Amino acid sequence: MKHTKLAAVLAAMMITGTAAVSAAAPYTDLETLPSRNAIDYLYDTRCLTFAAGNQFFPQQALTRGELAQLIYNIAANIPISNPSFKDVTAGKAGDAIAAVAAQGILQGYEDGSFRPDEPVTREEFATVLYRYLQYNHLADKDENVQPYVDENHISPSALEAVQILHSKHIMVPADNMFRPKEYMTRAVAAEVIYRLMRSDTQYISHVQVEMQVMKALTAEYGSTLAFFRQGTMYWNDDTLVLGITEGSTKHLAERLKNDVTRSDAVIIRRVHLSRNDYTQLMNRAVNCVVEGEGVQNYVGSVPDYFHEQIVLTMRRPVSEATLQELMKRVGEGLVRIETVAEPGKKAIVQQVGKTTAEKTGSADGDNTYLPLVDQSTSKAINTVADDNLK
Repeated sequence: MKHTKLAAVLAAMMITGTAAVSAAAPYTDLETLPSRNAIDYLYDTRCLTFAAGNQFFPQQALTRGELAQLIYNIAANIPISNPSFKDVTAGKAGDAIAAVAAQGILQGYEDGSFRPDEPVTREEFATVLYRYLQYNHLADKDENVQPYVDENHISPSALEAVQILHSKHIMVPADNMFRPKEYMTRAVAAEVIYRLMRSDTQYISHVQVEMQVMKALTAEYGSTLAFFRQGTMYWNDDTLVLGITEGSTKHLAERLKNDVTRSDAVIIRRVHLSRNDYTQLMNRAVNCVVEGEGVQNYVGSVPDYFHEQIVLTMRRPVSEATLQELMKRVGEGLVRIETVAEPGKKAIVQQVGKTTAEKTGSADGDNTYLPLVDQSTSKAINTVADDNLK
Protein backbone atom coordinates (compact mmCIF):
# COMPACT_ATOMS: atom_id res chain seq x y z
CA MET A 1 0.00 0.00 0.00
CA LYS A 2 1.46 3.33 -1.04
CA HIS A 3 1.58 6.24 1.37
CA THR A 4 -0.89 8.32 -0.62
CA LYS A 5 -3.41 5.49 -0.51
CA LEU A 6 -2.85 5.03 3.23
CA ALA A 7 -3.34 8.75 3.75
CA ALA A 8 -6.58 8.74 1.79
CA VAL A 9 -8.00 5.86 3.83
CA LEU A 10 -7.03 7.34 7.20
CA ALA A 11 -8.13 10.84 6.25
CA ALA A 12 -11.55 9.48 5.39
CA MET A 13 -11.77 7.97 8.87
CA MET A 14 -11.49 11.34 10.55
CA ILE A 15 -14.44 12.58 12.55
CA THR A 16 -16.07 15.53 10.87
CA GLY A 17 -18.55 17.77 12.63
CA THR A 18 -19.73 21.31 12.21
CA ALA A 19 -18.41 24.11 14.39
CA ALA A 20 -17.93 27.81 13.90
CA VAL A 21 -14.17 27.89 14.35
CA SER A 22 -11.36 29.42 12.36
CA ALA A 23 -9.55 27.18 9.91
CA ALA A 24 -6.20 28.59 11.06
CA ALA A 25 -4.90 27.70 14.51
CA PRO A 26 -4.98 30.66 16.95
CA TYR A 27 -1.63 29.82 18.52
CA THR A 28 0.75 32.78 18.79
CA ASP A 29 3.96 30.77 19.31
CA LEU A 30 4.22 29.10 15.89
CA GLU A 31 5.74 31.98 13.88
CA THR A 32 7.56 30.48 10.86
CA LEU A 33 7.62 26.96 12.27
CA PRO A 34 7.97 24.38 9.44
CA SER A 35 5.15 22.34 10.97
CA ARG A 36 2.71 25.29 10.90
CA ASN A 37 0.62 23.78 8.08
CA ALA A 38 0.38 20.49 9.96
CA ILE A 39 -0.73 22.21 13.15
CA ASP A 40 -3.27 24.35 11.26
CA TYR A 41 -4.69 21.23 9.61
CA LEU A 42 -5.01 19.29 12.87
CA TYR A 43 -6.57 22.29 14.58
CA ASP A 44 -8.98 22.75 11.67
CA THR A 45 -10.09 19.11 11.96
CA ARG A 46 -10.55 19.33 15.75
CA CYS A 47 -7.70 17.01 16.65
CA LEU A 48 -5.80 19.31 19.06
CA THR A 49 -8.29 19.28 21.94
CA PHE A 50 -5.43 18.98 24.43
CA ALA A 51 -3.93 22.32 23.32
CA ALA A 52 -6.47 24.91 24.47
CA GLY A 53 -5.68 28.61 24.61
CA ASN A 54 -3.52 30.69 22.31
CA GLN A 55 -0.21 28.86 22.76
CA PHE A 56 0.73 25.46 21.36
CA PHE A 57 4.17 25.03 23.01
CA PRO A 58 5.58 23.26 19.92
CA GLN A 59 8.87 22.17 21.52
CA GLN A 60 7.19 20.74 24.60
CA ALA A 61 7.30 16.95 24.94
CA LEU A 62 4.07 15.19 24.01
CA THR A 63 2.57 13.33 26.97
CA ARG A 64 0.80 9.96 27.07
CA GLY A 65 -2.51 11.66 27.77
CA GLU A 66 -2.08 14.06 24.84
CA LEU A 67 -1.11 11.21 22.52
CA ALA A 68 -4.21 9.26 23.54
CA GLN A 69 -6.39 12.27 22.74
CA LEU A 70 -4.61 12.81 19.42
CA ILE A 71 -5.15 9.19 18.34
CA TYR A 72 -8.76 9.22 19.48
CA ASN A 73 -9.45 12.50 17.65
CA ILE A 74 -8.00 11.41 14.31
CA ALA A 75 -9.97 8.17 14.47
CA ALA A 76 -13.67 7.70 13.92
CA ASN A 77 -14.00 4.03 14.74
CA ILE A 78 -12.82 3.69 18.35
CA PRO A 79 -15.79 2.99 20.65
CA ILE A 80 -16.01 4.80 23.97
CA SER A 81 -15.14 2.63 26.97
CA ASN A 82 -15.56 3.11 30.71
CA PRO A 83 -12.53 4.79 32.37
CA SER A 84 -10.69 2.42 34.70
CA PHE A 85 -7.43 4.17 35.57
CA LYS A 86 -6.87 5.50 39.07
CA ASP A 87 -5.03 8.60 37.83
CA VAL A 88 -7.43 9.59 35.02
CA THR A 89 -10.40 11.84 35.74
CA ALA A 90 -13.73 11.69 33.96
CA GLY A 91 -14.29 13.96 30.99
CA LYS A 92 -13.43 14.16 27.30
CA ALA A 93 -9.72 13.48 27.89
CA GLY A 94 -10.59 10.56 30.15
CA ASP A 95 -12.96 9.15 27.52
CA ALA A 96 -10.21 9.31 24.89
CA ILE A 97 -7.67 7.61 27.15
CA ALA A 98 -10.10 4.84 28.12
CA ALA A 99 -11.16 4.22 24.50
CA VAL A 100 -7.61 4.04 23.13
CA ALA A 101 -6.46 1.84 26.02
CA ALA A 102 -9.40 -0.55 25.61
CA GLN A 103 -8.30 -1.28 22.05
CA GLY A 104 -4.69 -1.95 23.09
CA ILE A 105 -3.36 1.05 21.17
CA LEU A 106 -1.92 2.86 24.21
CA GLN A 107 -2.27 0.77 27.33
CA GLY A 108 -1.99 1.52 31.02
CA TYR A 109 0.26 -0.02 33.65
CA GLU A 110 -0.14 -3.07 35.89
CA ASP A 111 -0.68 -0.90 38.96
CA GLY A 112 -3.91 0.46 37.45
CA SER A 113 -2.43 3.80 36.41
CA PHE A 114 -2.15 5.40 32.98
CA ARG A 115 0.36 8.14 33.82
CA PRO A 116 -1.16 10.68 31.43
CA ASP A 117 1.45 13.36 32.20
CA GLU A 118 4.42 11.13 31.39
CA PRO A 119 6.34 12.27 28.27
CA VAL A 120 6.50 9.99 25.23
CA THR A 121 9.76 8.99 23.53
CA ARG A 122 10.05 8.79 19.76
CA GLU A 123 10.11 4.99 19.76
CA GLU A 124 7.08 4.88 22.07
CA PHE A 125 5.25 7.25 19.72
CA ALA A 126 6.12 4.99 16.78
CA THR A 127 4.84 1.94 18.64
CA VAL A 128 1.50 3.59 19.39
CA LEU A 129 1.10 4.79 15.81
CA TYR A 130 1.90 1.28 14.57
CA ARG A 131 -0.79 -0.20 16.84
CA TYR A 132 -3.24 2.34 15.47
CA LEU A 133 -2.42 1.19 11.93
CA GLN A 134 -2.88 -2.41 13.08
CA TYR A 135 -6.26 -1.50 14.51
CA ASN A 136 -7.26 -0.24 11.05
CA HIS A 137 -5.62 -3.22 9.27
CA LEU A 138 -3.12 -0.91 7.54
CA ALA A 139 0.13 -2.08 9.13
CA ASP A 140 1.55 -3.90 6.11
CA LYS A 141 5.09 -3.06 5.03
CA ASP A 142 5.33 -0.85 1.93
CA GLU A 143 8.86 -0.42 0.62
CA ASN A 144 12.37 -1.54 1.44
CA VAL A 145 14.30 1.40 2.85
CA GLN A 146 17.79 2.01 4.19
CA PRO A 147 17.92 1.32 7.95
CA TYR A 148 18.25 4.27 10.28
CA VAL A 149 21.85 5.05 11.17
CA ASP A 150 21.08 4.48 14.86
CA GLU A 151 18.71 1.55 14.41
CA ASN A 152 20.75 -0.56 16.84
CA HIS A 153 19.70 1.85 19.61
CA ILE A 154 16.00 1.11 19.12
CA SER A 155 14.42 -1.15 21.74
CA PRO A 156 13.64 -4.65 20.36
CA SER A 157 9.98 -4.24 21.32
CA ALA A 158 9.70 -1.09 19.19
CA LEU A 159 11.87 -2.12 16.23
CA GLU A 160 9.13 -3.59 14.03
CA ALA A 161 6.90 -0.55 14.58
CA VAL A 162 9.70 1.85 13.67
CA GLN A 163 10.61 -0.16 10.56
CA ILE A 164 7.00 -0.29 9.32
CA LEU A 165 6.54 3.47 9.74
CA HIS A 166 9.89 4.01 8.01
CA SER A 167 8.76 1.85 5.07
CA LYS A 168 5.66 4.03 4.75
CA HIS A 169 7.75 7.24 4.83
CA ILE A 170 5.82 8.45 7.86
CA MET A 171 8.78 9.01 10.20
CA VAL A 172 11.72 9.98 7.99
CA PRO A 173 14.27 12.35 9.62
CA ALA A 174 16.39 14.29 7.13
CA ASP A 175 19.66 12.92 8.57
CA ASN A 176 18.32 9.33 8.81
CA MET A 177 18.84 9.37 12.59
CA PHE A 178 15.78 8.13 14.45
CA ARG A 179 16.86 9.12 17.99
CA PRO A 180 14.56 6.58 19.67
CA LYS A 181 15.11 7.68 23.27
CA GLU A 182 14.50 11.40 22.71
CA TYR A 183 11.12 12.81 23.65
CA MET A 184 8.58 13.42 20.89
CA THR A 185 7.78 17.12 20.67
CA ARG A 186 4.29 18.40 19.95
CA ALA A 187 5.46 20.03 16.71
CA VAL A 188 7.09 16.87 15.33
CA ALA A 189 4.11 14.77 16.42
CA ALA A 190 1.82 17.10 14.47
CA GLU A 191 4.03 16.77 11.38
CA VAL A 192 4.01 12.97 11.58
CA ILE A 193 0.23 12.75 12.05
CA TYR A 194 -0.28 15.25 9.22
CA ARG A 195 1.97 13.15 6.97
CA LEU A 196 -0.01 10.07 7.95
CA MET A 197 -3.38 11.66 7.23
CA ARG A 198 -2.57 13.70 4.16
CA SER A 199 -1.52 12.78 0.65
CA ASP A 200 0.32 15.30 -1.51
CA THR A 201 -2.94 16.92 -2.64
CA GLN A 202 -3.88 20.55 -2.08
CA TYR A 203 -5.15 21.31 1.41
CA ILE A 204 -8.87 21.96 1.71
CA SER A 205 -10.29 23.48 4.88
CA HIS A 206 -13.03 21.13 6.04
CA VAL A 207 -14.37 23.68 8.49
CA GLN A 208 -14.75 26.43 5.90
CA VAL A 209 -16.45 24.12 3.41
CA GLU A 210 -18.78 22.69 6.06
CA MET A 211 -19.83 26.12 7.31
CA GLN A 212 -20.67 27.32 3.81
CA VAL A 213 -22.50 24.09 2.93
CA MET A 214 -24.54 24.15 6.14
CA LYS A 215 -25.56 27.74 5.38
CA ALA A 216 -26.62 26.68 1.88
CA LEU A 217 -28.59 23.71 3.25
CA THR A 218 -30.39 25.96 5.72
CA ALA A 219 -31.35 28.34 2.91
CA GLU A 220 -32.54 25.46 0.72
CA TYR A 221 -34.37 23.31 3.30
CA GLY A 222 -35.24 25.80 6.03
CA SER A 223 -32.94 24.15 8.57
CA THR A 224 -30.24 21.51 8.78
CA LEU A 225 -32.63 19.30 10.76
CA ALA A 226 -35.02 19.39 7.81
CA PHE A 227 -32.19 18.38 5.49
CA PHE A 228 -31.20 15.43 7.69
CA ARG A 229 -34.75 14.11 7.42
CA GLN A 230 -33.99 13.66 3.72
CA GLY A 231 -30.27 13.08 3.52
CA THR A 232 -26.82 12.59 5.00
CA MET A 233 -23.53 14.45 4.97
CA TYR A 234 -20.01 13.04 5.37
CA TRP A 235 -16.43 13.52 4.28
CA ASN A 236 -14.78 11.08 1.88
CA ASP A 237 -11.15 12.23 2.06
CA ASP A 238 -11.33 15.85 0.84
CA THR A 239 -14.78 15.55 -0.71
CA LEU A 240 -17.88 16.50 1.26
CA VAL A 241 -20.66 14.16 0.16
CA LEU A 242 -24.31 15.18 0.44
CA GLY A 243 -26.55 12.13 0.19
CA ILE A 244 -30.10 12.90 -0.96
CA THR A 245 -32.88 10.31 -0.73
CA GLU A 246 -35.50 11.93 -2.94
CA GLY A 247 -36.50 15.00 -4.90
CA SER A 248 -34.68 17.16 -7.40
CA THR A 249 -31.18 18.35 -6.54
CA LYS A 250 -30.94 20.92 -9.33
CA HIS A 251 -31.56 24.01 -7.18
CA LEU A 252 -29.31 22.75 -4.38
CA ALA A 253 -26.48 22.11 -6.85
CA GLU A 254 -26.81 25.64 -8.21
CA ARG A 255 -26.84 27.12 -4.70
CA LEU A 256 -23.73 25.17 -3.71
CA LYS A 257 -21.93 26.33 -6.84
CA ASN A 258 -22.72 29.96 -6.04
CA ASP A 259 -22.33 29.95 -2.24
CA VAL A 260 -19.43 27.55 -1.55
CA THR A 261 -15.93 28.82 -2.31
CA ARG A 262 -14.60 25.30 -2.92
CA SER A 263 -17.73 23.91 -4.55
CA ASP A 264 -15.47 21.45 -6.37
CA ALA A 265 -15.00 19.75 -2.99
CA VAL A 266 -18.74 19.02 -2.64
CA ILE A 267 -20.70 16.34 -4.49
CA ILE A 268 -24.32 15.19 -4.35
CA ARG A 269 -25.15 11.49 -4.56
CA ARG A 270 -28.45 9.64 -4.47
CA VAL A 271 -28.80 7.46 -1.35
CA HIS A 272 -31.37 5.12 0.15
CA LEU A 273 -31.30 6.34 3.77
CA SER A 274 -31.41 9.71 5.52
CA ARG A 275 -29.59 10.44 8.77
CA ASN A 276 -32.91 10.10 10.60
CA ASP A 277 -33.31 6.65 9.03
CA TYR A 278 -29.89 5.64 10.34
CA THR A 279 -30.91 6.83 13.80
CA GLN A 280 -33.98 4.58 13.87
CA LEU A 281 -32.26 1.58 12.30
CA MET A 282 -29.27 1.79 14.61
CA ASN A 283 -31.55 1.85 17.64
CA ARG A 284 -33.27 -1.32 16.41
CA ALA A 285 -29.96 -3.03 15.64
CA VAL A 286 -28.40 -2.21 19.02
CA ASN A 287 -31.40 -3.45 20.96
CA CYS A 288 -31.50 -6.61 18.85
CA VAL A 289 -27.89 -7.65 19.50
CA VAL A 290 -28.06 -6.73 23.18
CA GLU A 291 -31.17 -8.87 23.59
CA GLY A 292 -29.68 -11.77 21.63
CA GLU A 293 -26.02 -11.68 22.67
CA GLY A 294 -25.98 -9.82 25.99
CA VAL A 295 -24.83 -6.32 26.81
CA GLN A 296 -21.36 -7.60 27.72
CA ASN A 297 -20.72 -8.60 24.09
CA TYR A 298 -21.77 -5.21 22.66
CA VAL A 299 -19.05 -2.55 22.21
CA GLY A 300 -20.40 0.24 20.02
CA SER A 301 -22.24 1.28 16.87
CA VAL A 302 -21.70 3.75 14.05
CA PRO A 303 -23.42 4.57 10.76
CA ASP A 304 -21.30 3.92 7.67
CA TYR A 305 -22.70 6.44 5.21
CA PHE A 306 -20.19 5.41 2.55
CA HIS A 307 -21.48 1.83 2.27
CA GLU A 308 -24.96 2.66 3.60
CA GLN A 309 -24.82 0.28 6.53
CA ILE A 310 -25.02 0.21 10.32
CA VAL A 311 -21.77 -1.09 11.80
CA LEU A 312 -22.01 -2.90 15.13
CA THR A 313 -18.78 -3.62 16.99
CA MET A 314 -18.94 -6.77 19.12
CA ARG A 315 -16.47 -8.65 21.30
CA ARG A 316 -17.20 -11.93 19.50
CA PRO A 317 -19.19 -13.00 16.42
CA VAL A 318 -22.96 -13.17 16.86
CA SER A 319 -25.10 -16.27 16.43
CA GLU A 320 -27.01 -17.20 13.30
CA ALA A 321 -30.24 -16.61 15.22
CA THR A 322 -29.19 -13.02 15.96
CA LEU A 323 -28.25 -12.47 12.31
CA GLN A 324 -31.69 -13.65 11.26
CA GLU A 325 -33.36 -11.42 13.84
CA LEU A 326 -31.32 -8.43 12.61
CA MET A 327 -32.47 -9.12 9.07
CA LYS A 328 -36.06 -9.25 10.30
CA ARG A 329 -35.91 -6.05 12.40
CA VAL A 330 -33.53 -3.90 10.37
CA GLY A 331 -33.41 -5.30 6.85
CA GLU A 332 -31.24 -7.25 4.47
CA GLY A 333 -27.77 -5.89 3.76
CA LEU A 334 -28.10 -2.96 6.16
CA VAL A 335 -26.03 -4.23 9.09
CA ARG A 336 -22.38 -5.23 9.31
CA ILE A 337 -20.96 -6.90 12.43
CA GLU A 338 -17.26 -6.41 13.22
CA THR A 339 -15.46 -7.92 16.18
CA VAL A 340 -12.88 -6.00 18.18
CA ALA A 341 -9.53 -6.87 16.61
CA GLU A 342 -6.57 -7.63 18.81
CA PRO A 343 -3.36 -5.82 17.77
CA GLY A 344 -1.87 -7.63 14.79
CA LYS A 345 -5.05 -9.59 14.03
CA LYS A 346 -7.94 -8.91 11.69
CA ALA A 347 -11.49 -8.33 12.84
CA ILE A 348 -14.13 -10.94 12.02
CA VAL A 349 -16.80 -9.42 9.76
CA GLN A 350 -20.37 -10.71 9.45
CA GLN A 351 -22.81 -9.32 6.89
CA VAL A 352 -26.52 -9.47 7.66
CA GLY A 353 -27.93 -10.81 4.41
CA LYS A 354 -27.05 -9.59 0.96
CA THR A 355 -25.53 -6.11 0.60
CA THR A 356 -27.51 -4.06 -1.91
CA ALA A 357 -26.15 -0.58 -1.24
CA GLU A 358 -24.43 1.25 -4.06
CA LYS A 359 -20.66 0.98 -3.88
CA THR A 360 -18.65 4.11 -4.53
CA GLY A 361 -15.13 2.88 -4.00
CA SER A 362 -12.05 3.92 -5.94
CA ALA A 363 -11.53 3.02 -9.55
CA ASP A 364 -8.76 0.53 -8.74
CA GLY A 365 -11.24 -1.72 -6.96
CA ASP A 366 -10.08 -1.01 -3.42
CA ASN A 367 -12.81 -2.14 -1.01
CA THR A 368 -11.19 -0.86 2.17
CA TYR A 369 -13.79 -0.12 4.83
CA LEU A 370 -14.18 3.62 5.39
CA PRO A 371 -16.14 4.23 8.60
CA LEU A 372 -17.36 7.75 7.88
CA VAL A 373 -18.96 8.54 11.14
CA ASP A 374 -21.52 10.98 12.44
CA GLN A 375 -20.30 10.69 16.02
CA SER A 376 -23.08 12.71 17.62
CA THR A 377 -25.71 10.40 16.13
CA SER A 378 -23.79 7.33 17.28
CA LYS A 379 -23.53 8.65 20.85
CA ALA A 380 -27.23 9.53 20.87
CA ILE A 381 -28.19 6.03 19.77
CA ASN A 382 -25.92 4.44 22.35
CA THR A 383 -27.56 6.59 25.02
CA VAL A 384 -31.02 5.47 23.92
CA ALA A 385 -29.90 1.85 23.95
CA ASP A 386 -28.42 2.21 27.42
CA ASP A 387 -31.63 3.78 28.71
CA ASN A 388 -33.66 0.91 27.30
CA LEU A 389 -31.50 -1.58 29.19
CA LYS A 390 -31.95 0.07 32.59
